[in-house]
Amino acid sequence: MRIAIFSECYTPVLNGVVTSVVNLREALIAMGHTVYVFAPGTLQPDDDEHIFRLPELPFPKHPYHLARPFQRLNAPFAEMEIDVIHCQHPFTIGKLGAETAKKYDIPLVYTVHSHYNEMAAAAKSPLLRTMAPTAMMQIMKSFCNRSDCVITPSRHTRETLRAEDIRANYAIIPSGVQKPIARQNARQHLRATLGLADDTPLLLYLGRLGPEKRVDLILESVALLRQSDLPKAVKNFKVVLVGDGQCKTDLEVQARELGIESRVTFAGTVPHAEVGDWYAASDLFVFPSGCETQGMVLIEAMAMGLPCITINHGGACEMVANGETGFLINQTCHALTKAIHKLLLEPELCRQFGEAGKVRAERYTPEAMATKVLEVYAKAIDVHFNSTIKKNRRFTLDIRRKPGEKAKPRRTRKGFRLDSGE
Repeated sequence: MRIAIFSECYTPVLNGVVTSVVNLREALIAMGHTVYVFAPGTLQPDDDEHIFRLPELPFPKHPYHLARPFQRLNAPFAEMEIDVIHCQHPFTIGKLGAETAKKYDIPLVYTVHSHYNEMAAAAKSPLLRTMAPTAMMQIMKSFCNRSDCVITPSRHTRETLRAEDIRANYAIIPSGVQKPIARQNARQHLRATLGLADDTPLLLYLGRLGPEKRVDLILESVALLRQSDLPKAVKNFKVVLVGDGQCKTDLEVQARELGIESRVTFAGTVPHAEVGDWYAASDLFVFPSGCETQGMVLIEAMAMGLPCITINHGGACEMVANGETGFLINQTCHALTKAIHKLLLEPELCRQFGEAGKVRAERYTPEAMATKVLEVYAKAIDVHFNSTIKKNRRFTLDIRRKPGEKAKPRRTRKGFRLDSGE
């Protein structure tokens, strides 16, 4: 199959969407499919001939490569004979993908990676908090309506969209995750850098420092735990925040005001190849965000044997098994403090959660994701073809195939058909 992925971000940007797209593309290519990528940015040294960079806005200090509006394709698209277009966002590049799908009469698939309405509701700007959530939901609704199939990484995300009366051909497919790789002696090296003894507990948060992530709850919990009756062996625990974002300065100020700046390390953004080192150096993963569509970092943490604490709503709570691989809690400082306190006091429970997490993480592989996504592509072609056939009699169905054999999508001069290959 020949697939075109349209995304608002791609390497070298580091975030969950890029990780998901890269893992999906690599798995599909390994299965023998051809995958093109259209994304903003400048040509990178490791880009292959199937990656096309689109013009970006001149914001060199912004962590993302923001696409210029009113995009046009810079590639001979018709010659690529694309079978499916897969959009990762509903904005500038996603709109370009949808318009291209319409122009060339190609099935369109959309993956909902973010709850944009919830992110807008947590924005710093009062104006954005007031007006943007409704606008974001309307954008998502419009894009879902024009898509032949919609992929959501979690049941929560699908039900959130349905609650907004967004009707679509849904498929729940969690993003696949590669187990992070830690370099030799990474734990010892990083802990020495932080001035930590090997038996001093280290709590890890990894992700963007945005308002909707509620990293402030971690700092509040640290302040409370510092004053608690923790035994000497764990009383000197520390926290490392890996990532960057608009809330970094506010969080640094909060840490100073709480008097815990010596316990909190702001590591900033690290290359994805080094993420495994931080998991290896840590003992407990804390992720208090409640607006995730999935929370891929939780899978990475479990794969690395870390017990996880996350919120009991949103897509993240579907990744962690409460009482088996970690704790699902209310999004409050009290609940987070209580969960951290318990795990600091019970290293054997941490070990059990970590071992169970390794097993659970194995179900979220890029290969499993790619296999399910291919099924959605086939369904999207079928849906698109059958809806098109009612409007345009040029299209015909060729159902000559053996009993039980799945139809294979093939391009014809005038569009698509389901062909057995006979």
